[in-house]
Amino acid sequence: MNSLTLTCKDGGDFKPHPEGIHPAVCLDVMDLGLVETEFQGQRKMVNKVKITFESEAKTEDGKRCSVSKNFTASLHPKAKLAEFLGKWRGRPVAPGETIDLQKLIGACCTLVISHQKNLVGKTYASIDAVSKPTRKVTPSGLYDPAVARQRYADWKAKQAGSQKPEVRSQNVPGATPATAAGTAALPKSSAATPPPDDFDPEVGF
Repeated sequence: MNSLTLTCKDGGDFKPHPEGIHPAVCLDVMDLGLVETEFQGQRKMVNKVKITFESEAKTEDGKRCSVSKNFTASLHPKAKLAEFLGKWRGRPVAPGETIDLQKLIGACCTLVISHQKNLVGKTYASIDAVSKPTRKVTPSGLYDPAVARQRYADWKAKQAGSQKPEVRSQNVPGATPATAAGTAALPKSSAATPPPDDFDPEVGF
């Protein structure tokens, strides 16, 4: 058998989040560390964050559905994260503004989700748009941020293989990398906290 011959395996019967407009709540903001990206033919390492939401939609076994989106950890005026946060809270991120991403956890919003296909034809849920919340969504409490981080660490280790691990100061507990314009302060691991009983459509970040 040729040891360099690999097979792309099917990802299983995972069902993506349903399409449509969904009230949701932010469960977690995870620091993904430095991730290699390619833009206009140039490859570079950039700090990424993953924002995870839970909606009121349910899976076939009755569990609440979750969906996430990755961003470069930057509040530069042209950065996707700055645009996303601005639409979420209903006002743009101002030049020089600092946002503590910890405050996103537990905040409600409205998501527009569509289904897309990846390079191998698997369907996944894409967050196409976000806006201010129309009603309160309380987290189910089933999401475990520690498990999510361990799963990502295991995946990174498998991808790295025998390569020497990178030294990343961004992953030191409590470290908060600065951005080109403004600052996105990365949170420590934290479970989502439910929003206040009196619903307020104003997002507190």
